[in-house]
Amino acid sequence: MTGARWRRPAHAPGAGRPAPPGPDEVLPALSRALGAPQGQDVGLSIVWQRLAGRSSIYVVRSPRPIDGHSAWVVKRPNMGWTQDDVDSPLGAHDEFVALQRLHAHFSSTDVPVRVPTPVAFLPELDAFAMEYVSGGTVKDLLRYRSAAQPAVLLDALAASGAFLRHLHALETLPVVQVDLKREADAVLEVAEEKLHPLGLELPLSVRRTLTEFPRLAATSPQVWLHGDFGPSNILLATDGTTVGIDAALTGVGHPEDDLVRYVALVAGVIRLAPEVVLPPVGAVRRRLESRLVDSYYQSAWPPLFELKLLHQLARRWCRLRELTQQHERGALQSARQRVIGAQMRLLMVDSERRLARSVEG
Repeated sequence: MTGARWRRPAHAPGAGRPAPPGPDEVLPALSRALGAPQGQDVGLSIVWQRLAGRSSIYVVRSPRPIDGHSAWVVKRPNMGWTQDDVDSPLGAHDEFVALQRLHAHFSSTDVPVRVPTPVAFLPELDAFAMEYVSGGTVKDLLRYRSAAQPAVLLDALAASGAFLRHLHALETLPVVQVDLKREADAVLEVAEEKLHPLGLELPLSVRRTLTEFPRLAATSPQVWLHGDFGPSNILLATDGTTVGIDAALTGVGHPEDDLVRYVALVAGVIRLAPEVVLPPVGAVRRRLESRLVDSYYQSAWPPLFELKLLHQLARRWCRLRELTQQHERGALQSARQRVIGAQMRLLMVDSERRLARSVEG
C-alpha cells in the first residue's frame, strides 16, 4: 500500500464528518487483538491514516514482529458512503468474514495471487485488522510514461485478470440464462435516468444499436462479486504476489459486473484522454483493455461484457462529472467536462462496434 493519498496522524482532517477513532482507541484495540499481555506496551504506532470516503484506514507499525508481522492495517468501513457507479461498503464484520473466506480460498491454490492475511475483528471500533502489504497499486502505474512503455502495466493488468478469475472460482454456482435484449434496454434506461437530466446523450450509433438489438439469450455463470474491483484495489506486492484488497463479496451476479468496472476505470483515466485527438493513443488503450479482459476470459469476449460495459460507462460518465464539479471551477471545469464527454463517447462507440461484431459472429 502506498502513502500517496495518505496523511500522517497529526494532519488528519476532521471537520464536517463524524469523528473517526483516534490513536487512543485504535492502538489498544489492535494490541488486545494481537494478544499482547494486559498493560504491556508493545510499541504500536500509527504511521499513516486516511479518514475519508468509503472507509477510515490506519497503518500501524510495531518495532518488532508479532506473529510474523510488524505492520497492520485497521479499517473501518463507512457504511453511509454512496456512489452511483459502485456498491456502498459493507459493515466491518461482514467484510472481515469475506476476507477470511477469500484468504482460505486463495491459500488452497498454487497461484501467485492472494488477499491480505486477516488478523481480527475489532467490535469496539466496528473495524477489523489485516496484514499490511508492502507495494504499489496498479493505479499508480496509470501514468503517461506507462503509455509509452507499457510492459509493467500490461503484466499488472494480466495479473489483475488472473486474480479476479480465481476470486470468481470461490464457489461453483448454477449457470443462468440472460436476456441480452433486456440488458440492452437497461443501458437505454440508465441513459434516460442518469445522463439525460445532465444534458448528456449516448452517441447516435450506440443508441441505434441498443434500440434495434435483437432478442437474444445467452448462458452466463454466476459468481460471488468483489464489489469494488478496480486498479486501486490491486496491489503489486514486493514479495512478487498480486494482492487484491477490499473484496466484500457483496452478492451473487455475473462476472462482468466486476470486470467492466475495472475496464471503465482504466480506459476512462484522464491520462488516456489524448486519444480524443491523437488516435494512436487509442491503440495503447485497447492493448491495456485486451490484456486485462483476455487474462480473465482466456477466450472470446461475450456480448454480455459489452452491454455491461456500456452500462458502466454511462454511470462512470456521471461520476466523473460529479468529481469535476467538486474539484474544478469556471472555465477549467467546462473544459474538463468537454474532454470527459468526448472520451466517454469514444469509449462507448468502441464498445458498440465490438458488440455488433460479437452478435454478428
